[in-house]
Amino acid sequence: MDSLSLDRRRSSRPDSASRRTRLRLRDLCDEVIASFRVAKGHDPLSDAEREDARALLSRVAPRVPTPRG
Repeated sequence: MDSLSLDRRRSSRPDSASRRTRLRLRDLCDEVIASFRVAKGHDPLSDAEREDARALLSRVAPRVPTPRG
């Protein structure tokens, strides 16, 4: 196999370092958007995001009874 073919195969695969960088960039973007929403006096989470979080938590977290009082 010639070196050009090897370079193409290598370039078509996502690099693990770039995946980590993209996740960090996504986290940074989420923080910037949340900060902008708070600065404008808006809730940092939309109703859809809040529902998604509740659905996720209901699948991964055990139910804990709330204290009565």
